[in-house]
Amino acid sequence: MTDTGYLVAERALVEQYLPGLDKVLADAELSELEQRGGPALDLFRQAGGPALLIPVAHGGLGATPLEAVRIQRAIAGRSPSLAVGVMMHHLSVATFVEFLTANCEPDAFEWALLKMVAAEQMYVASASAEGKSGQSVLAPTMIARRDGDKFIVNGRKKPCSLSKSMTWLTASVLIEGDEQYDGCVGMAIITADSAGLEVRPFWTSEVLAGAESDEVVLQDVEVSEQLIVFTDQRPGTQMDDVQMRGWTWFEVLAAASYIGVAGALVERVVEAGRGSAVEVGLLHVRLESAMAAVENLARQMDDTSSTAEQRLAQSLIVRFAAQDTVMAVAAEAAALVGGLRFIQDQTVGYLLQAVRAMAFHPPSRDRALTAVSQYMAGGPLDTTVF
Repeated sequence: MTDTGYLVAERALVEQYLPGLDKVLADAELSELEQRGGPALDLFRQAGGPALLIPVAHGGLGATPLEAVRIQRAIAGRSPSLAVGVMMHHLSVATFVEFLTANCEPDAFEWALLKMVAAEQMYVASASAEGKSGQSVLAPTMIARRDGDKFIVNGRKKPCSLSKSMTWLTASVLIEGDEQYDGCVGMAIITADSAGLEVRPFWTSEVLAGAESDEVVLQDVEVSEQLIVFTDQRPGTQMDDVQMRGWTWFEVLAAASYIGVAGALVERVVEAGRGSAVEVGLLHVRLESAMAAVENLARQMDDTSSTAEQRLAQSLIVRFAAQDTVMAVAAEAAALVGGLRFIQDQTVGYLLQAVRAMAFHPPSRDRALTAVSQYMAGGPLDTTVF
């Protein structure tokens, strides 16, 4: 499509960090980018995207939270599937960075994996989100049983974004048979080519098909003890600070992504010359207000004057405010485009469907808003709603 002057600063930021990516995405057909096996994930990798949130000291690009949400918004406007896929990579990387920062010295060997991810532009998939309806995503669907100096992992994750492109999989696991951590939640870091790891078809929808969200099955996969991150947490208990910081990353990146998708519809309204200046202006006002809230929280994420709990609570407020906004803006933009263009331009209907996927990301609306209500009344934030 023809650029309308929208998101000039954000697209310039993409060019700064990921040279050439925005142009090649803009020049491609949306249908090509969104299809199974499409080129978007490879284009992001070639531009250096997997290193975006890894600190410069460890070979990464070191984007700040504010820069990351702006880049995510711009990318989502070009390819929703790409934004959703890399969002899950960013969740894995950001959570690992938070853990290492809190628990390891800057020169500790544990940083070696992230240095490798940055150097070789590897994708890290996450098997810690998108749980079953009514079940916490913090409750592991995989079990890691100690067997000497290694662990045997069994279980499955569906859907799992980046299932075809991943080099590594980070999986939430229930530890069994370990003297110290039996019954606790850990994180297994598993190579995608491990014996016993299989990817099976799952995602049948054409919407967001390019995110590679299929089923990953692990059958007796051996994982070295050195690639298990142990915690004292037990299933169904409150998040620790590292987890709260990781999920704050997820919510702001998700909100920015779907604001970007809704914005792509607004661009099509402008490109088609539809709607009055007031109608189009109102769409921009609503989207920019939602994004301002996302950016405000992103600025706070490195601010030690607020707690991890405060930021996670704020991320839920920001996410659900953004969700209401993008749903409404997308519907109104599609209506302004008009019936004939809606019929002739399949991207309009596609983007309208893609926006609706925001409602399927954790936590569920009812559980999250209940937690927010209790928190705003002075209680602790119930993080088990995730």
